[in-house]
Amino acid sequence: MKRSMIILLLMGVAWPHQPVMDMAPRWAGGWGFQFRYETLGSNSNAGLSHYRKTTWFEGVYTWKRSIRATFKLPYHQIESKYQLIDWGNPIEKGSGLGDLILALPLKKYFNLKRSTGNFGLTPQIRLKTGDESNVIKSKSGYGLSLSYSAESFSFYQLYDIFGWIYSEKDPLLGLDINLGIHPYHDNATNTGLFAIWDFTARWQESSVTIQTGPVFMTYRQNIMVRAEVKFPVIDYGKRSQLSKKLFMNVGIGFVF
Repeated sequence: MKRSMIILLLMGVAWPHQPVMDMAPRWAGGWGFQFRYETLGSNSNAGLSHYRKTTWFEGVYTWKRSIRATFKLPYHQIESKYQLIDWGNPIEKGSGLGDLILALPLKKYFNLKRSTGNFGLTPQIRLKTGDESNVIKSKSGYGLSLSYSAESFSFYQLYDIFGWIYSEKDPLLGLDINLGIHPYHDNATNTGLFAIWDFTARWQESSVTIQTGPVFMTYRQNIMVRAEVKFPVIDYGKRSQLSKKLFMNVGIGFVF
């Protein structure tokens, strides 16, 4: 049963987007950082439950527009309730740092008459820097992401196929799609708003998890704010014994 809990923790770690908000900076010598706060809860008919709150600190530096480096460092607060057949405390709680993720996003930009876009290749590595306990599991791994993104004055789209191979031979394959509109932008103050619909699917050990929901991202000058809610659509397989509730994520980022 504990392995079923662990897959919920890995879902946040495999979040494919890169700072800041997967959109900035787009110039040589640019850098930025962001904070994200996400919550994920689940329960089952047997009374089992798992709740996780994670605060992410993430940063980016661009040597050139097409070459950048990023990091992601999570801090987890987790509570899990198990069904025990012998004496013991059924509730386990834990908090501490998670595993550091380093990435090297490589992008090929192109410009059309009314839009701009890029193809991306992002190798990633996960280092075992997390606290070890019965609730928080540290795991090393290697990841790769292939993406395509395009943006016009009124429309935004992102397609990302990503995979992870972990030290415990537990590979993960995922697909993330963002489709949205850019309904407002003010050139004078560099202020605007994106309204996006997110679709995320993950396959791991004969299990399938699909979530979808709205995303709102606003910006002003060098500050960006993103909020999203995802609803469970499909969740089945031997690693999916818990019926998941809402996934919520909010973040604020700064670019320079």
